[in-house]
Amino acid sequence: MSRHRPPAALLLPALALLLAGSALLLAGSALAQTRDVKLSGMGIRKCSEWQQWKEARNGESRAMALEWTQGFIAGHNVYARTGGGAASPVVANVNVLIPLLDSYCQKNPEDRILSGVVEITKSLGGAKVNLAPKTAPPPNLPNQPNPRPEQKGRLDS
Repeated sequence: MSRHRPPAALLLPALALLLAGSALLLAGSALAQTRDVKLSGMGIRKCSEWQQWKEARNGESRAMALEWTQGFIAGHNVYARTGGGAASPVVANVNVLIPLLDSYCQKNPEDRILSGVVEITKSLGGAKVNLAPKTAPPPNLPNQPNPRPEQKGRLDS
């Protein structure tokens, strides 16, 4: 029984398709990483509120904030795994999170709970998260026409 090897002419298009598919996957992954993230929930509350809940023994609000925190950390772990970074997954139960968040919020009452959670996550080996908002590009001046596509990036002389 003889083996039939495909001609080289068939291997080249197959290899080209494989490379193109890989490039598309990598490009899609890079685009997914640059999207803006919108945030809501307990993480946008201020640390001063976290401290007030502690003083008032408001366990329900603190429990909701801790649930939000653990969800954020779970999201971090998924991101860190798919983002290609060197971050380790973070595992922290409430017995670890409560004193860390208490300490952070006591020192930074005007910060958001999110900032404390990001700092805690980073201190436990997690990925660095940039919380700085992106700056919007400057708007076109009203008396200036939009540049034609072939002129983008060029300065007028």
